[in-house]
Amino acid sequence: MEPAWIEVKHSLQGRLPAPVFKLWIEPLQVTRGSQGELVLGCPNAFALYWVRANYLNLIREEVERLLGAKFPIDLQVLTPVARQTTKLVPVQPVLPAMKNLAVPGRGLNRSFTFDQFVVGAGNRFAFQASQALARNDKVYGRTLFLTSLPGLGKSHLSQAVGNHINTLSGGQRVLYLTAEDFANEMVTALKQGQMERFKDKFRHQCDILLLEDVHFLSGKEKIQTELCYTLDFLADQQKKLVFTSGYVPAEIPSLKKELYSRLGAGVITPIAPPDFDTRVKILAKKADDRGIKICRQVLECLATYVTQDVRQMESALDSLVAKSMLLPAPISLQLAEEVLSDFRVATGRLSMEKIQQLTCQVYQVSLEELTGRSRKKKLVRSRNLAIYLCRHYTQKTLKDLARAFKRTHSTILHALDKVERELQISPALGQELKFLEHKLQNPTPSGKLPGSRR
Repeated sequence: MEPAWIEVKHSLQGRLPAPVFKLWIEPLQVTRGSQGELVLGCPNAFALYWVRANYLNLIREEVERLLGAKFPIDLQVLTPVARQTTKLVPVQPVLPAMKNLAVPGRGLNRSFTFDQFVVGAGNRFAFQASQALARNDKVYGRTLFLTSLPGLGKSHLSQAVGNHINTLSGGQRVLYLTAEDFANEMVTALKQGQMERFKDKFRHQCDILLLEDVHFLSGKEKIQTELCYTLDFLADQQKKLVFTSGYVPAEIPSLKKELYSRLGAGVITPIAPPDFDTRVKILAKKADDRGIKICRQVLECLATYVTQDVRQMESALDSLVAKSMLLPAPISLQLAEEVLSDFRVATGRLSMEKIQQLTCQVYQVSLEELTGRSRKKKLVRSRNLAIYLCRHYTQKTLKDLARAFKRTHSTILHALDKVERELQISPALGQELKFLEHKLQNPTPSGKLPGSRR
């Protein structure tokens, strides 16, 4: 069961904010119960309560999706002996070849519904367009392209379309997956000589296609060509198409003009970062979902300093609640200020030049080296992190980043994808990024990454 749990944890890591995953999911230990149930050991009673209240449904969903079957899940507090155990007792895996399990698509997150989406000035148009498409309102057409920085709700709206359609009795088939999933399935089909089966799945077994992160296809000409054929077929059949990306089609480099035309054929709906009032509403909704009462003053304090995305807001809220219960101490403005010390990043004063300067200072490299052609590991890492920070904290376009770092659009996009992927599997990189964010908030005459050497 442990190998299967590792797969489940890896998937959960991609769906939860890093601090939340590290605090609540990573410590869980897995064994098989006497009745065949999945037993998750929690480090203490509070952790058991919190996981059950907030993450058990998500864990069940991932277990069912990855193992292809439903398993009872029980939560137990680990005994002192179990906590000290470094290796779990091996048990027979439920499925010997879980990775080869045929899955029609990714499972929709059932909590991503229109009712659960907090509407504000920055996302109202995207919300209305998504809802109209799901309800078969022709005013916005049959194709929708949702674009935003990470954590602003494009995946929520995309899956809300699928969840809404699944509640109807029309028998429409929803296929939800990422562009990377599409590419991987196509490569596998080519290797196994099953392209006809692949085409049939996407063209004849799909009424609504929800395709996430389409920028992943940048430069992949053969896969773009096949996707174009698929999209043209679906469009001719009056099927619905929803795409998401961190970039508008015009920003995605090395995109075939045919695919560019198809992606831009419908409504392009940017989602802006939430304003202050929307952030307060989001935090109030998240607190209510957790059954926690928090006064408006504390919510406004959180909304003032956590401004980047909804995941950050959830992470700050969960950290505040956890600290309140573990101390124990009432949720107060003072406690919120303590928790926020780990989340504050003063984005208003940031520029690409300041981020480049700080990165050079921390990694002890020159600006010429940072923007140069060297492929030394240290320079590539520092360069990619600087590009990532510039994209997230200055809201500059790919063209701006390419100019500042003397690179092509494709190279910038590759750097961003590389950091985002590594963040999902590398706690060390997450700590490194957190250190850089802290230095951006608290600049000093000298700064150096802990443990780094010239």
